[in-house]
Amino acid sequence: MTSHLKSDPELACSVMARHVAREPEMVSAHRGQIAYLDAYYEEEYQEEKARAVMDLHRAVLEADVRRTAVVVLELLGRTVPQGAPLATVRDLLAAQDGQPLCKLFASTIRSEWRNANAHEDFRWDPVNSTLLLGGRPADLDEVLDAALRARAICRGFEHGVAVAYAQNASLLVRGAENSNYVGRDLSILQAAGEARFPVLDIRRHGSLVRLDVPDVSVESLREAFRAILRAAIADPSVERWELRQASPDRPLLHVDRTGTHAGLQVAEPLWEIADPLPFAVLPLLANAMTNAGESAETTVSTVLCLAAAHVLGERDRLSRALAQGDPSAKDELISTTKLISDGAKAAAHLMEGAAHRKLLAFAEVLAGECHRLKSAPPYALVHEFVPAYRALRRHGPAHLPWTTGLNDSAV
Repeated sequence: MTSHLKSDPELACSVMARHVAREPEMVSAHRGQIAYLDAYYEEEYQEEKARAVMDLHRAVLEADVRRTAVVVLELLGRTVPQGAPLATVRDLLAAQDGQPLCKLFASTIRSEWRNANAHEDFRWDPVNSTLLLGGRPADLDEVLDAALRARAICRGFEHGVAVAYAQNASLLVRGAENSNYVGRDLSILQAAGEARFPVLDIRRHGSLVRLDVPDVSVESLREAFRAILRAAIADPSVERWELRQASPDRPLLHVDRTGTHAGLQVAEPLWEIADPLPFAVLPLLANAMTNAGESAETTVSTVLCLAAAHVLGERDRLSRALAQGDPSAKDELISTTKLISDGAKAAAHLMEGAAHRKLLAFAEVLAGECHRLKSAPPYALVHEFVPAYRALRRHGPAHLPWTTGLNDSAV
């Protein structure tokens, strides 16, 4: 790939651009192959295992091998007729003298296996415990190994292209951006990775994106919201985010555009200077709890509990420095409390009636405390923020429906 980038970068980049444009087909083929492999390992009987292996072999050859082989041939300047049979592709590969990669791809295409598979001319012979392809015995493990080998060769080529691109970035010829949903999915996964929040799978349904994730804990809930916020920046077109946990008895964590918009309004001024999540999580939490069907009273109590706990946690963390008269500790505590007030206010705007008034009143009380304590000596703050203490006692423990099964979600 490197030599092609250096000798004819325009051709190389245009060929790869056409390849990348078929990412949706690649993802679909990949998921199908994973499903066939899973079926092979999960099936009890050899007859079903054989069917899964033949499905895998067909999918790898007709999707990965055909598509990647065409790319290799086009990089060499060869023209491959659109819709060319796999046998034609194999012959073109075999005809490329001095091209070991072409020979390698050609070796993955065995016409007798492919034809028997394509015409459903195969079966498992239970009497002789063997696979029959076109009436001829074949070793099931050999067919499986051939499919996995072909798949690995294609993946190796993809990795080689990625390395060549990374090492020769100055040679790349950028064409018009033609982003498809797969590219946006990758951006979402990257955003989750940057938030250090694991994602097992991603699926779309219109403007809804569902992420399959490990079970969320009290400790990882904030990172889940961080991942949603960063993902919303990566793909602003998404209107609803759903996190589906591994345990089937746990409810979906569902945040819609209203929640992400409110969270981003709190977070955006802070990304470069501080971690915005302790504050931006409050409107996200209010939105997610509402979407989970929790009552307004329960939602408000949980938001107040977490906001108050954070204020008191920061006060206790800085208590030694405050007691020693450290003005920077005082400034940090007041600044943090102001941001918590902002987060509570953003959450209040997502609620109605008494719930709205209660959250807004708490946010204003915190802001008033910050203003009042500006002139106080640092040591005086060690025992301040009494309204937060009262709120924590009244509204704790927090009710987080996603952190345990449906029967018990209080923490």
